[in-house]
Amino acid sequence: MKKGCFIKLIMVLTVLTAAVLYIVYNKFNDFFLNPGKHLIVSSLNSEISRIHNSPEKDSLKAMIKDYVNGIEDIKNISHKSVEDFADSLNSVLKDSVISPAELKHLRAILKQADENERSAKNRN
Repeated sequence: MKKGCFIKLIMVLTVLTAAVLYIVYNKFNDFFLNPGKHLIVSSLNSEISRIHNSPEKDSLKAMIKDYVNGIEDIKNISHKSVEDFADSLNSVLKDSVISPAELKHLRAILKQADENERSAKNRN
């Protein structure tokens, strides 16, 4: 390989690397996080549609939408709280009826997850 080709290759790779890093650090929310939020809310709403109509169902939809829209950074999400919430939601979806006690339990999980996110945000 000639010296000129090697230098051009290094320059092109440097510019491409800089462009990718810029997009990841500055535009991550626009390209990945916001569409991901929309996808999560729509998929959960389709799953929740199997629950019989009740005030608790509407509260659950609003609660999930508020929680997901409140996520500002993917790094602050606790995987344990998400797993706990998913397990609890699966148990609710199995019987197609949500009771006030189940809604209260789901709300407590999301509240704990929100507090964890805030404390992680304050540490940074």
